[in-house]
Amino acid sequence: MIYREIGKRIQKAREEAGLSQEELASALGITQSALSNYELGKRRLYLANLEQLAGVLERPLGYFMEEERPAGPGRGRQEESSDEVTSEILRLLPEFSPGERAELLDYMKWRRDRSR
Repeated sequence: MIYREIGKRIQKAREEAGLSQEELASALGITQSALSNYELGKRRLYLANLEQLAGVLERPLGYFMEEERPAGPGRGRQEESSDEVTSEILRLLPEFSPGERAELLDYMKWRRDRSR
């Protein structure tokens, strides 16, 4: 998922929470300009930042990261199973320390590169 899509979800969640960019930025301890760049997809958003955003906006981490897929009969069984695995990973992620999450990310990148 690209940063622009995550940014759109941040903006939507912020607006639904009734917060201005300045108010949310203040709650996160960042500048309004930085938040604007996140929402526009112009600035890289690290997992720790996204976790903090999710907490302030009272959204699950998956809300910002999962791709929207059409529901219904067009979805295959394998895709549904993949969604369940992704949801479980996202549910467990906050239980790991930042260092452990970095190790998990390194492992996933290694597996991805190995399978190419």
